Amino acid sequence: MSDIPEAPAELARLLASGPFPAALRAAIAGSGLSLDRIQYRLRGQGTPISLATLSSWQSGRRQPERAASLAALGRLEQILGVPAGSLAALVGPRRARGRSVYTGAPDLAEVYRDWDPIAGLLSEFDTSSDDLLIRLSQYERLEVGPDGRLRELYCRALVRAATNDVRSSIVIDHADDGPASVIRPLRGCTLGAVRSRPEAGLTIAELRLPHPLQRGELLLMEYVVEFTTPFPRDRDTSRRLRLPVREYVIDVEFTRPALPVRCVQFTAPREDESARTERVLTLDEGDRVCAMGVDLDPCVFGIRWEWPGPPP
Repeated sequence: MSDIPEAPAELARLLASGPFPAALRAAIAGSGLSLDRIQYRLRGQGTPISLATLSSWQSGRRQPERAASLAALGRLEQILGVPAGSLAALVGPRRARGRSVYTGAPDLAEVYRDWDPIAGLLSEFDTSSDDLLIRLSQYERLEVGPDGRLRELYCRALVRAATNDVRSSIVIDHADDGPASVIRPLRGCTLGAVRSRPEAGLTIAELRLPHPLQRGELLLMEYVVEFTTPFPRDRDTSRRLRLPVREYVIDVEFTRPALPVRCVQFTAPREDESARTERVLTLDEGDRVCAMGVDLDPCVFGIRWEWPGPPP
């Protein structure tokens, strides 16, 4: 006779019939534990799992398949107080690797559905091509001037078409306290439709590709985001990744005398931005810090810094 208390009816139903992501979400909700607390307990039992991985299991974008992941799943069942093997029994057959891992990811409009004013402006764009453009590698360089204000953001992305006839990419630049920016293509794209809300510090632009990409075709894109009017003395830069990215790098270049006293790289699951992990960064000899992520799941990824003295 199991000493595990009977699960609520909905959880019991999901544990009996699945699907795995829904059953896992219900088990976590029923446990009353946060993802970071679950991660802490898993680590303490010798089966460490990243917050991003736990989030991807909940969303259904990934599932536990490797031996280490399945071992962690067994520990997770104990931590959540569900019958042994109940979650493992819901894991489907091993998935094929490659482009198919992007199937079912939330589209751009869905991600920003409840974000005003982004949702309003985004509704004026056709985002269907952007939803099918896989970001393999992305590099960004943010320049901070001697007054501590942002000057320019340079972006380079290596992308691949997930299907045929992919025609455009969407760029969203949003600063809570800053002016709207100007987005200027450099390579592999031209400027299409642009919409701005200057009072909200928001610019959305369509970058048209040089020709319709076919499935598997690669393209290198480069563009610059220019802050053409005085920008507030900011303290962070971050990106909301809705799709997995193989490699993501953010460089922040500071200009003397405006040097921060502390810089931190942070990563947070898209479903729970409060459950972030952090790593302290050190300025190099060129007064730069670099945040690097490899095989990132959907998340919020960025750098924050602290200026000396009282807040500006």
